[in-house]
Amino acid sequence: MTPLPLAETRDRRRYLTASGVALWGAQMGQVAVPLIAVSALNAGASGVSLLKLALTVPFVVLGLPVGAWLDRVRRRPVMIGADLVRAAALITIPIADRLDRLTMVHLFAVVVVQGVATVFFDLGTQSFVKDLAPGAHLARTNARLATITQTALIGGPPLAGWAAGLLSASTVLVVMALGYLWSAAWLATVTTAEQPRDDVPRRHLAREIREGVAFVVRQPVLRTVVIAGSMVNVGSAGVMTLVPVLALKQLGWSESELGAFLGAGGVGGLAGALCAVRLADRLGAGRAVLLVGIAVAPLALTIPLVGAPVPGPVAALGWAVVLFKIGFDSVLMMTFRQQATPSGLLGRVNGTMRVLFTGAVALGAAAAGVLASTVGIRWGLGVSAAFLACVWVPIALSPVRRMKAPRRCRLALGPGRPTA
Repeated sequence: MTPLPLAETRDRRRYLTASGVALWGAQMGQVAVPLIAVSALNAGASGVSLLKLALTVPFVVLGLPVGAWLDRVRRRPVMIGADLVRAAALITIPIADRLDRLTMVHLFAVVVVQGVATVFFDLGTQSFVKDLAPGAHLARTNARLATITQTALIGGPPLAGWAAGLLSASTVLVVMALGYLWSAAWLATVTTAEQPRDDVPRRHLAREIREGVAFVVRQPVLRTVVIAGSMVNVGSAGVMTLVPVLALKQLGWSESELGAFLGAGGVGGLAGALCAVRLADRLGAGRAVLLVGIAVAPLALTIPLVGAPVPGPVAALGWAVVLFKIGFDSVLMMTFRQQATPSGLLGRVNGTMRVLFTGAVALGAAAAGVLASTVGIRWGLGVSAAFLACVWVPIALSPVRRMKAPRRCRLALGPGRPTA
């Protein structure tokens, strides 16, 4: 593989740094904003679930059209603009909180702006990398970006909970806003020229959507990945929506205790991601996903029993084991997705799955809020945990259980990484 020129290598490092900072900030916001809603505005389960819903709706509504538009423009200025918009919107929350002017309407407005800007940034990130890493360098750069992305998905929310307990949710939001500015500054120093977009043909968006969805529905491996991933997203979104409300309002936990609980999950998720390739080599990838799921996923049922009769530390251990399973699966599910999809369809399949997975997050958060408001928070947590406990079932009923990870994944994955 021909080495990249020094300037391109430097640009790639700057790009990965900027993307990493922004991605961690976005994931931390999924906990920090609900925390400030609960602690500063005394929001209940329905209010927190609506906040999470407002954050995910832009991905469902705008994901495919924004992706098509980004194929026709320069991505780096769009990403810089998205970072600046997110920083400007986010900093208004701690300012309003300090002035005692913060309201739920304000939080909803900021969350929607954050969600829209994140759609532009995330989809721009996935496309801009092609200009930075030509030819044989693309796979390695994609692997590094995926590692950063998925580590943020697992580690960002627990880190936000821990930092909010140590400092405050408002302080975490200030740090996040500064992080977005830092990301924009790094992107501004990238000098690699983007390829012109003038020759990109105008495509019929509805036809592209139909082709991507149809392929995912017809292909048995992709269909299983969607079902299992959606179950994880529904369950984890419900847990992350209701646990802060239960812990802070009913169990009397401090923010630091909640942060420790969430942090245990982050450690478990990272451990699962790091163990995935090694266990897949030993057991076979599909078999490993199935056996680990059967062994550990039912521990999700400790979550709705936290406080009574399950002590907090035991429930935290259960949550860590569940996140181990999620991190483990996510490494291998991305491999299954890549194995099952022709290169000419990969972009549309990824876009379709992003919309479906994000929709599952929105559904999980909304359903958890409704259940908590009608039958109680613990029942809402119980239903969410049941989705997590049964994730292995679609694997057992599909060809995925017989799949093996290709040898090239060791180079692409490094020590292990999760998926979106």
